[in-house]
Amino acid sequence: MFTMAVGHSDDVDVDMALAAVFDECDESLKGERPSAGLLFCAWETDHRAIVDAIRSRYPGIELAGSTSNGEMSSVLGFQEDSVVLALFASDAVDITAGLGINAGSAPRSAAWQAVEQARAKTDREPRLCIAMPAVSADPASVLGHLREALGPGIPILGGGAVPKERRESTATSYQFVGEVVTHDAVAILLMSGSLSYSFGVAAGWRPVGPRGTVTRASGQAVRVIDDRPALDFYERYLGSGDPPIAIPLAVYEERSDTFYLRAPMGFDRETGTVTFAGGVPEGATVQLTVATTDEIFQGTKSALSKALEGFPQGIHPDAGLVFSCGIRKLLLGTRTGKEIDMTRELFGADLPVAGFYCFGEIAPMASPDLSRFHNETIVAVLLGSG
Repeated sequence: MFTMAVGHSDDVDVDMALAAVFDECDESLKGERPSAGLLFCAWETDHRAIVDAIRSRYPGIELAGSTSNGEMSSVLGFQEDSVVLALFASDAVDITAGLGINAGSAPRSAAWQAVEQARAKTDREPRLCIAMPAVSADPASVLGHLREALGPGIPILGGGAVPKERRESTATSYQFVGEVVTHDAVAILLMSGSLSYSFGVAAGWRPVGPRGTVTRASGQAVRVIDDRPALDFYERYLGSGDPPIAIPLAVYEERSDTFYLRAPMGFDRETGTVTFAGGVPEGATVQLTVATTDEIFQGTKSALSKALEGFPQGIHPDAGLVFSCGIRKLLLGTRTGKEIDMTRELFGADLPVAGFYCFGEIAPMASPDLSRFHNETIVAVLLGSG
């Protein structure tokens, strides 16, 4: 048995919002006792009051979550400045939360602390990790250390917690684990036991123009591409001006045509350095990409379809999670709600779904053991028992 109940409210009054969320969750639980929960809510929300209320309503719950740039669910669709709570009940799957602090300055310690906390609360074999970290100067480092701590064969999925200033990775985002509300941390929910799952990852952007090689980079700053200032790589094809956030770089995996995206977030015209929302390694092959609105939605459909195709045959999924990029929301504008509408259409109107718009997305690419930090991407997840 595996149940996910979803509550979602956009009421401006926190007490009224929580009353609606709890009523919706309890109606779906039908008397089952939830053991864990995922919480997504806007940066400006009273996080302390929300966490305290959830812990009071469901004592001992394994709660994890983060701030978001828009929330979505099978209850209210897409909303901004709202609260989404997904509660889990299962007799076959243990769902445990973990928190690691000081992710920016001590990513290895933070990752191991989060995993050790979560693993200490179950004797079942871990199957899947949902991660909602603060996005530091090198988010790939946190993912690498999470992989070390988890061991092989456990996919890491999720999204970066959203700061108030959403174009700056140094701005404060918040993570929630148990009764703790904090920042600069790694929040995880570890699912262990008889869990069935699948996921799909896609963006919709297509590469255009010649490829280049990153010859000098440090953290999120790319300084030189093809032995010329990185800014020249954009201006060579687009003319002078800011590197557009709608034209991210494709960063190719070694000896593969598979790529992840890096969104430009700023530049220095004097040095020609371009700063991206995530690291780009030296020696990487890169290429400019473009996408129309319809192509972005094709990426949405592709991620959802991959999740459906990958779910174990003969088992019906019980829940869905969606992690989409805040830049997709920015570019889609008034059509943003179509992503959750497509999710409900393809996953089925009866399937409970929860998700949020992230500051970078987390999902494997070619191998479950190689989770990547993505930009401008959508990750769809299906969950069940069996």
